[in-house]
Amino acid sequence: MDSIQIHYLGNPIVHDIDPLSKTVLFMENNRYSVGEEIFVADFNGNILASFIKDGDTRDTYGHIMAPLVIDGKNSFMAYAFNGFMCYDFSGNLISRIKLVDFHNPNYRRIAMGRGLLKLGEKYLYMDLGSRDFEYGSKDFFDNYYAMSLLDPKTGRTESIIPLPETSIFRKGNFFFRYAWEPTFDVEDNQLFVVFGLEPTIYVFENQSPFSLISKIPIKLSNYHYFKGAKKYNRDDIRFYGHKRSSGKILNIKKIKDYFLLAYFPGYDHGDVEESFSDNISPGFWERMRKKYPIRIAILDSHGKVVNDFVPDGLWATSMLVRNGELWMLGKPDGEIERDYFQLFKVGLKIE
Repeated sequence: MDSIQIHYLGNPIVHDIDPLSKTVLFMENNRYSVGEEIFVADFNGNILASFIKDGDTRDTYGHIMAPLVIDGKNSFMAYAFNGFMCYDFSGNLISRIKLVDFHNPNYRRIAMGRGLLKLGEKYLYMDLGSRDFEYGSKDFFDNYYAMSLLDPKTGRTESIIPLPETSIFRKGNFFFRYAWEPTFDVEDNQLFVVFGLEPTIYVFENQSPFSLISKIPIKLSNYHYFKGAKKYNRDDIRFYGHKRSSGKILNIKKIKDYFLLAYFPGYDHGDVEESFSDNISPGFWERMRKKYPIRIAILDSHGKVVNDFVPDGLWATSMLVRNGELWMLGKPDGEIERDYFQLFKVGLKIE
């Protein structure tokens, strides 16, 4: 297992890795900072440049809506409120294309392994939602498109991939917000999508009209997920509480003949009931954190599990494939503050 050790004292959010240019792009994870500082580092662990590109000047992006993506040997792109912004590794603006029909998104997802996916000259991303959507409507899931196809040359966004008719989300029930948040990957002519908590890999064509080809049931043991509610009540604490306890697929990657899934297994029935109890036992939430760590499952092409484990010292959700290589971010040591963080190139272990 090869590794990169970046000399940095802080709490980084890694955005992208490029093995060809041997570049790492990351930010400081500090919600209280005035500016979002961007860092460019090499594979020897040296920080080559840093700069701030939020704010309201001509060359700033405003607010980013997805992880920054390295799109050239010496450049990267930000999908942001101010448009598709391309910068060189010194922070100089190369180009800006304004977004067409922009709406204020409902949420963002900024993390390594959960970003934009290149499809030809465009980028695939999840639908970010709108603050105007009525999630309690019976028609919501029938009319909802889970993905977006972004064109950085025109600034246009095309909604694609409706929730399949066989999906659990099309059965007339209601779900807490983001229960259907997709994770996805592409290989050859196929696009693989898992819709949030639903344990199914949907296989689509990876070009317009993105037709559904097949679906692969995910055969995880001890996976507990919310099946939906018959009624919607925005004031029902129990309904929204399932967001904390329900299992969910958080990342999918396809490598050779195998799928890699990062997933939260979800609470069993007894723990779900206690989580809603008026008399939760002392230390309950800390015990749940330890009892239900995020796991990685390796599946064959039929969805059968060939290995399932808690990754030692690695963030499971950070799985990123670049140039055919699997990379993951190392977890910090909870006992020792270090002046560096690590990225690992990881191999598969099949049992």
